Amino acid sequence: MSLHCLIYTSIATQKMPDEELKAILAKARPHNCQLQITGMLLYQDPFFMQILEGEEDIIQQQFERIAKDSRHHKVSIIYKKSIDERSFSDWTMGFNKIDNPAINYTVSLKEIYDKGSFTDQSKFVLKLMEMFKNETLF
Repeated sequence: MSLHCLIYTSIATQKMPDEELKAILAKARPHNCQLQITGMLLYQDPFFMQILEGEEDIIQQQFERIAKDSRHHKVSIIYKKSIDERSFSDWTMGFNKIDNPAINYTVSLKEIYDKGSFTDQSKFVLKLMEMFKNETLF
């Protein structure tokens, strides 16, 4: 089995209240557990960024399913590669919102989305995800 990491960005098609985000997580977490997928989802209205870790074929199938979800559009892979170990092994789906005005975030998800592929800056994207690794919101 070869482990892979895939990171994508997308734009929500409508405002995503906490109740909707919680519903997404409630469905995704047991599904990901069954497929042995780990990762993290970040939301900064209206942008999503998600990292998926797991077996390559399963990650690709999961991404294709996610890309068809009508709650978001302009889904773009920004990073995909083989990994030696999982960075988010404790989370079937960690989650956080980038919306705390007291924190000066060094980058916005909009900037990541606008720049597209971050292959040459993959460490930066992973570092951003790592910032929230131990701080899942709900």
